[in-house]
Amino acid sequence: MNNPEASPDKQQLQAEIEQTRAELGETVEELAAKTNVKVRAKQTAAELSGRAKQAAAEAGAKAADAAGTAVDTAKAQAASLENKVAEVRRDPARSRLLTVAALVAAAAAVGGLIAVMVRRSRA
Repeated sequence: MNNPEASPDKQQLQAEIEQTRAELGETVEELAAKTNVKVRAKQTAAELSGRAKQAAAEAGAKAADAAGTAVDTAKAQAASLENKVAEVRRDPARSRLLTVAALVAAAAAVGGLIAVMVRRSRA
């Protein structure tokens, strides 16, 4: 095809034709790929699977962080409660007051149960 005696215009025209053929070939390949439903479905499934895995990993990391924070908070509250219990045990007056308060609360609960049972028996 390349004729050494060809004019520069003819050579330029030949080069443009080859360039256009190459571009047309690429366009045809792109169109064929777009019309291949099976391949596109696989690509979409792979993309969605990747997104789902990433979202699951992020959710897992957030849950682990939240669980760690909850555990730390629970440990801190347990330690605080242990300190308060130790304080009450060291102070006999507070210990007696706590015992009396617990007895009063228990008596109130028993009284409430008796009242409910009496009402039900009358109904």
